Amino acid sequence: MSGCTLLLIVLLVSAFFSLLHYLWVGSIWVIAGVSSPLLPNISRFEVHSLPKGPALPRNWAGRLEIPEVEEGNSLFFWLFEAEEAEYDENLIRLTTGGGPVIFEGNTTNLVRNPYSWSKLGHVLYIDQPAGTGFSTASNPYPVTTQDRVSSDFYKWMQGFFSHFPHLSSKRVHMMGESYAGIYIPYFASEILKNHESLPINIASLSLGDGTWGDSVAMSSAATGAYLRLHRSLLNISEDTVSAFTEADQMCRFDTVMQQASEYPPTGTILVPGNGDEMNIKLRFSRDTESAESATCNTHPKTADEILASILNSTCDERCATFSTAINYLSTANKCFDVYNIRHGCDTANPMALLEDYFNRADVQIALNIHPQSRDAQKPLFQQCNHDILTTLLSAPTPPTAPAYDILPRLITTENISVHIYSGEYDMLVNHLGTELCLQNMSWRGAQGFTEKPYRVFYTDQALPETPKLTNGEKEKTSRREAGIFASERGLTYHLFWGAGHTVISDKPQEMFAYVRDVVLGS
Repeated sequence: MSGCTLLLIVLLVSAFFSLLHYLWVGSIWVIAGVSSPLLPNISRFEVHSLPKGPALPRNWAGRLEIPEVEEGNSLFFWLFEAEEAEYDENLIRLTTGGGPVIFEGNTTNLVRNPYSWSKLGHVLYIDQPAGTGFSTASNPYPVTTQDRVSSDFYKWMQGFFSHFPHLSSKRVHMMGESYAGIYIPYFASEILKNHESLPINIASLSLGDGTWGDSVAMSSAATGAYLRLHRSLLNISEDTVSAFTEADQMCRFDTVMQQASEYPPTGTILVPGNGDEMNIKLRFSRDTESAESATCNTHPKTADEILASILNSTCDERCATFSTAINYLSTANKCFDVYNIRHGCDTANPMALLEDYFNRADVQIALNIHPQSRDAQKPLFQQCNHDILTTLLSAPTPPTAPAYDILPRLITTENISVHIYSGEYDMLVNHLGTELCLQNMSWRGAQGFTEKPYRVFYTDQALPETPKLTNGEKEKTSRREAGIFASERGLTYHLFWGAGHTVISDKPQEMFAYVRDVVLGS
């Protein structure tokens, strides 16, 4: 599934849940330091409690209309005040993260989240674009391009700051996952373009398992290498591995991945295929339809069928390694999860819980979403809105990957810190493809990282100093390793061990440290 709201899922779902199929069109999140007195006109948005939920930090929620667009387009927001006084004074910035409450086990009972980012600052969630989550959209659906999405977001932020003007001068950190790899850089660029009329001070961007790079590099080019890396976990036979290896050689993906493994890179890495269009629509369309029943699924089972699917598919471009891999793995394992390859048939899916909880009248009233606005034919809160994704992907000219221009410009010219992170077990946007894109991106006068990511970070510290050497050996520690990272020229990259596509939910403690040490430490 695709085109789904991110705000409420990230906020309320237990870290033990598998967050499946929801990230392509959803919310972004921000954190801010709020220290000025609140204006009287925002009292109508105050949320006093959630039904049968624990005590919350002071918070506000509701819809605000998008100015200067068709009537009926609004975005839903939820703002939480910082829980710690020290961060109220020191954190004068915006970012994203886990909310103050989560579901308890496989129930809709709410409990406090021990790793709530509201302990680090004031958290603002936004359901966007119009039509996702609790946000509303006019008919016909108005948002058809990324330019319109960015414009709407900027206009809405103007309206938001008219209600919360004390936030407008804060340092801003924007953060999100998956398709937010497109959204956030474009939003930042739109805000900076209009800096004179709305001078928002953006300090950093953080993109998790995001689609910010060349679409072929982030999918097919790295798929064979990813399958070989996780052959045992995926239970792939030697013949199957050989078929993908042969395809990589024929498609020249093996050369691409070899070049990506060079630190520093020796020059621009030429990725075969049209990086702006090839496979991206196909990849997202498969997220709206199960791979098992998809029209283009040839259900490959043998090495010969795999090669035929990759090289001669009637539905895909030549060298459709990613699509073939998903079809093969879904055929071999009915419980295969492209978002986290470690998941199995017994992995809980929170989607039904979310719809049950947020379609309750008492919950909607608490969030200032009134029942009388509900459509009798369709629940107000839907976990996914496929129409939005289909509309955006049907645009004649899809958005150019931010890695080509926007991200390098934001780092180099605007002096904005950029943070990239990946989950080890995410196959949808696998970390090898992300690392390839990093090595092919140029910023601050050089291409890629000069050293391969190797430095260890820990559960409780996401940006540690280089380990000291004692008698020629690294200092030993009993702390639990969380992954490896690299940091050069205003860009960081973190690879989280044991996490899938949604690192925020898979590794809440580690992400708490990441926000504290990396994002807010920018």
